[in-house]
Amino acid sequence: MRGSIATLVLTVLLSVAPATTWSKDETATDPAEKTQPATDAKPAVPASSVTRHQAIIDGKAVKYTATVGWFILKDPKDNPIARFGYTAYTLDGVKNLTQRPVTFAFNGGPGSSSIWLHMGIMGPRRVVVNDGGYAPPPPSQVVDNPFSPLDVTDIVMIDPVGTGFSKPLGDAKPADFHGVDEDIRSVAQFIKRYVSENGRWGSPKYVLGESYGGMRGAGLAYYLQANMGMNLNGLVLVSPFLNGATGIDGEGMDLGQVTYFPTLAATAWYHGLVPDKPATVQEYMREVEQFARDEYAPALAKGYVIPESE
Repeated sequence: MRGSIATLVLTVLLSVAPATTWSKDETATDPAEKTQPATDAKPAVPASSVTRHQAIIDGKAVKYTATVGWFILKDPKDNPIARFGYTAYTLDGVKNLTQRPVTFAFNGGPGSSSIWLHMGIMGPRRVVVNDGGYAPPPPSQVVDNPFSPLDVTDIVMIDPVGTGFSKPLGDAKPADFHGVDEDIRSVAQFIKRYVSENGRWGSPKYVLGESYGGMRGAGLAYYLQANMGMNLNGLVLVSPFLNGATGIDGEGMDLGQVTYFPTLAATAWYHGLVPDKPATVQEYMREVEQFARDEYAPALAKGYVIPESE
């Protein structure tokens, strides 16, 4: 999917445009929200576009509202410093938001928008791709996503500053947001703003991060609790990148190969691809981890001098 960026950008445009069978509600709660995108020459104001849709998820019809827009982040002196974009999907007809979870999701990078998770698995609509391969050539096909978690949780796809519609404003510079701590702080500010403006403080709240989103997600869980009084109900890490030494399977480093091995083995166990499959994954993992540590790692370290018999 990453090999067809142009195709996916096109599908995002298609996904936010209302189809002929969908209804569109362009009513904004604040006249300022109907302004054109903020630029350095115009006042920085929040903006949003709201549409209503229906999708088949897990075999059932799900009616939902899609909101695409941005908030304006400000510094302690009330100066605009960033336009922070997002796409939110919320289930229609929910009477008690305290019983309805909300999940904030993002990809990694750093410097990656949420398009991969958004149009790949999280959103109620997805791009049709070849499993494990590149997206087929245009025209793209966008279909209902039966695997979207929207039936059980509202979804807010986050684009950190420098991706999507998000960008620095005023005197702020990209470097003000691109450090590890700076990135965590700005994303946390957005989450707090979204929760506050949408009445979701009482809702169960989750953060989901992919790749570098593993580092961001772990930092966010702590930062939200320590600085904003927000306790998460859960943290979901999707193929997370957590350690530079173990997170790269190449560049002459063997450690990544060793630490990947148990995950690959556990996946094979889950899908029934292990001969004489042990009854529990815990039992299998004890065997796998011992092999990776005591046999596989020394074998990689020996390299081409390893005896043929070994």
